[in-house]
Amino acid sequence: MPFHTVVAGDTLLALAAKNGLDSWEDIVNASENASIKDTLTDPGIVKTGISLFIPNKVMKQHPSAIDAKHPFKISRPKAWLRLALKGADGTALAGCKYELTVAGKTTAGTIAADGIIEQAVAIDTTAGALKVWTSHTEFEEWELKIGWIDPISEDTGVQSRLANLGFGEELTAAVKAFQARLGLEITGTVDDTLRDQLKTYYDPAEDETALDVEPPAEEEEAAAS
Repeated sequence: MPFHTVVAGDTLLALAAKNGLDSWEDIVNASENASIKDTLTDPGIVKTGISLFIPNKVMKQHPSAIDAKHPFKISRPKAWLRLALKGADGTALAGCKYELTVAGKTTAGTIAADGIIEQAVAIDTTAGALKVWTSHTEFEEWELKIGWIDPISEDTGVQSRLANLGFGEELTAAVKAFQARLGLEITGTVDDTLRDQLKTYYDPAEDETALDVEPPAEEEEAAAS
């Protein structure tokens, strides 16, 4: 298999499954990827535009008797889509009704106390839609782009996460708005402190009310992983 240029929506999980590999780590551990191995730590996130070597799959052998039937069961690989739903004040949107649509299939339910929605999806899933009712008559909708986010070590990864949280598309302005929200020095510069805070904000287990910061204007936020 030649080198593959990563495009939006690619993940190590999906690339491994598509090419008949046993594990996404087969890609990570290929010697041809040694120079970028330290960036390939998340099976669901890979930087768009990088050149990635995909090893050839190895044909499996299975001893069997002659003139006998030998059934083989092949299961379609699955991955977990995990969404953390939080209000503008940082608390989980517990108890709200939701509908999640992926690959034409819609599931409905009530958001758990931790604000987490989990759904098994096909490993090559790249899109979906989420609707959440904030009252009996009002709801919010989000278009989900799965696997479209760069690593947080990249400025593009920071920008996409901030945009996802409603801080805007322009990086410097979004960084300043996020720094203001968290009570950090407003520099507009992406640094390790900002990345660490953003990681914390994206942690579904973290209650942002504990950060003692001023929430923005009334709005709802959804973070996908």
